[in-house]
This record gives sequence, structure tokens and C-alpha cells, in this order.
Amino acid sequence: MNWNFIKPASLKIRVTLATLGIFLIILWSLSYYASKVLREDMQSLLSRQQESTVSYVAAEINRGLQERIKALMVTANAIDSRLLNNHSVLQKFIENRIVLHDQFNGGVFAVSLDGTVIADVPLATGRIGINLMERGVIAAALKEGKSTIGQPVIGKMLASPIFHVATPIRDSQGKVIGALAGAINLGLPNFLDQIQANHYGNTGGYMVLVSPQQRMIIAASDRYRPMDALPAPGVNPMIDRFIQGFEGSSIHINPTGVEVLGSFKRIPVAGWYVAALLPTETAFAPIYDT
Repeated sequence: MNWNFIKPASLKIRVTLATLGIFLIILWSLSYYASKVLREDMQSLLSRQQESTVSYVAAEINRGLQERIKALMVTANAIDSRLLNNHSVLQKFIENRIVLHDQFNGGVFAVSLDGTVIADVPLATGRIGINLMERGVIAAALKEGKSTIGQPVIGKMLASPIFHVATPIRDSQGKVIGALAGAINLGLPNFLDQIQANHYGNTGGYMVLVSPQQRMIIAASDRYRPMDALPAPGVNPMIDRFIQGFEGSSIHINPTGVEVLGSFKRIPVAGWYVAALLPTETAFAPIYDT
């Protein structure tokens, strides 16, 4: 059989093939350029949306923590040395502070100057007589006279992930004579449920509350659990960057190996940060479909 008829021997065929080749190159180039531009535009839009969301959530958590600090301070200001030394009366005094019980689902307790719990609500937690001086938040209130928010730990008596908020108790001369503290039990419904119970976006996205000091997850809506640890320094440069204080958005690989578009915002009163994370596979799905 003679195959010569399919060879581009004539000038017309050569011009046709060259034109077709140029057309395909231009078409592929335009497709690549359009996809690149569209991805950049979508990334910019989604980043702004994420930053708006995390800014709102961070502000709400910051406000919630400040309210709890204020409530403790108001109550501590009503405790004098005479009340602090009468443990049974102090116990009744704290029991009658219903607002505190609503704000601290892990209970409220008072400690003496040496860090020993002398009054506790509810009594069922069994904290009375336990010394908590090794807790940084308690030590800061007693030794430095500062109202602080502690880092998440496993509670000695609650056996659940918790963090404490503590404020000093002062006498009439302003000298620290004890401390009042409240516990947030992360294993029970609490004001951080806006993180744990909700996803970011309709599908695929999730939010994480992180303690950079401990490189630890405090609360998360998906894939993580309270007290989960983040990768060690140097393993994930982008996570290191956020932990060092960067606020904004970026595409990076998360600890589970998934590429995500993430936005981060700090919570000033606690030094924590909130992250909204959306897998790029979900974020840019319309582009991939196109």
C-alpha cells in the first residue's frame, strides 16, 4: 500500500499543520494563563473571607476570656483577709456567685498564699487540700500579682483537658494574700464550642485554636483533638512562622500532609491564635473542574 498520500509533502498541508500547531500552543497558553489568574483571584478572595472570619472568632474568644478575667477580679475584690481565713464562710461565698459558675464549667476555687486550695465549687471536684503552685497561672497570681490565662493541661482531679484563669486576692494594703481561679473543661460544652462545633465554609474547611507557647491544639472543629501537639520546630517552616507571630493568609502543608489555604489571627489576652483552614483541593475545585 502507498502511504505517501499522508505525508505533508505539499505546502498547503505543511501550512495547515503549522497553523494547527500554533493554534493549539496559543490555546494551551491561554488556558494556563487564565487558570493561573483565576487561581490568584480566588486565593485573594478566599483569603480575605478567611481573615474576616478568623478576626471575628478571635475577637469573640478574646472578649469571652476578658469577661471571665473581669468576673474573677470583681469577686476577688470582695474577698478580704478575714473571709479568706474562714474557709467555711469563703466556701459559701463562692457558692453564691452563680455568674462565675456559668462562666467556668470546670468549677471555681480559692487558694491560699502557698497555693493550696481552700474553697472549691463544686465540692465534687475534690480539689480542696490539693496544692496547685506548680501551675504557672496560679504562681503568676500569687507571686507576681497578675491576672493570667493558663495553658491547657490535664486536670489533676477532672482528668480532662482544662485551662485555668486566675487573679490575685489582695488585702486592704494591696498585698497578695491568695488567689481566685476558674477552670474551663474542654471536654464539656464551653464558650469555645464556636470552634469545636462548626466548620469553616460549607465543606472541607475547619478551624483550630492553638497555644503557640506549647505548640498545642486547644480546640478544633475537625481532624484534631484538644491537646494534640503540632510538629516540632523546623519540621514545618510555615507553622513555625505562624507560631512566631505572623498574622495573615498562606498556602502551606498542614501536619496531616494536606495542602491548605490558611488564615491566622492572634488572641491578645491569651497569646493564642485562631486558624481557618481550607484544603486547596476544595478551595480551587471550580478551577480544576473548568
